[in-house]
Amino acid sequence: MDDQAKTITVTDMEGRSVTVKVPVERIVLMESSKTHELAAIDGAAIVDKIVGWDNDFKDNAGDGYVKFIERYPKLADVPNVGSLDDNTFSVEKVIALNPDVVIMHNWEFMWSGDATKEALVKLEQAGIPVIFVDFYMEPMTNSTKSMLLLGQILGKEQRAKDIVEFYNQHVEAVYSRLETSDGLKPGVYIETGYNGPETYGITEGDVGWGSIVKKAGGENIAEPLLGNTSKALSPEYLINQNPDIIILTGRNWSTPGSIRMGYTSTAADTKDTMDAYIARPGWNTINAVNTHQVYGIYHGYCFSIYNFVALEAFAKWFYPEEFKDLDPNTTIREYHEKFMPIEYSGTFMYRNY
Repeated sequence: MDDQAKTITVTDMEGRSVTVKVPVERIVLMESSKTHELAAIDGAAIVDKIVGWDNDFKDNAGDGYVKFIERYPKLADVPNVGSLDDNTFSVEKVIALNPDVVIMHNWEFMWSGDATKEALVKLEQAGIPVIFVDFYMEPMTNSTKSMLLLGQILGKEQRAKDIVEFYNQHVEAVYSRLETSDGLKPGVYIETGYNGPETYGITEGDVGWGSIVKKAGGENIAEPLLGNTSKALSPEYLINQNPDIIILTGRNWSTPGSIRMGYTSTAADTKDTMDAYIARPGWNTINAVNTHQVYGIYHGYCFSIYNFVALEAFAKWFYPEEFKDLDPNTTIREYHEKFMPIEYSGTFMYRNY
């Protein structure tokens, strides 16, 4: 790596040309759970480079936050600059932190368009470059591009390439087998298990989870209704569609009744919270429930480089004979051993029997 700081111009995932002093030493990170991606590329050094972030990591991905804080207590002192999606984002706080770059995400235009545009203008006027990455809008295409972009600005291009090579080996192995599969595509429903069983959570059309379902050879029952948007389906629509497979996402959310998964959850935690979903009115008439094809997946896999593990899990669940030798748990453990500064633990994939 060149020890001398220099300036480069990169193209971010919004197609913007951004000039950045590299390697960046001071980062404000929006959607702070992306600490995982930065740490995979830059290792423990990233702890001293994140000078500001939002509350996403602590509030929405607390299991991962706990793992990182245990290993790197200094991260607990990183200032919170607020969030764009709840109008708490403070440009003034960001400017005061004097970052080399602010890392944002393409989805922020979808969920918080006006706030994102306003923040972008103010930060650019202050001379602070903003780079957009994307692990959600087109996850199976843009996640690797985003990692390479992060590798560029961190001065760790080879490390990012190594991660992308590992990723590509796994996704291409799935795609090549699917090309030769002549099995019927299963109808799939996937729901964010955030709200508790009483309220249906959002599902995705051809974006986020929905796009991963499609890449793994499933028929996303929500796509004809939602296109490339996300929202909750009605119970009547779901029951009428009668999916072959149901996937519920879990995390370490604080909402009552939400599905528990992640670094600090056991399989028993996941089962206890998922069973209440399966007992919803009318679900006893759905094929997926009657054939025990109800699964859990860690919600963070939808927005991160870890989506290749979700792809493997989905392919295995959709086509169990074709992928019977595939073990996504081994894959994610190997990824941690190769690239992550924290150890793999907990429950990230689950089948309800």
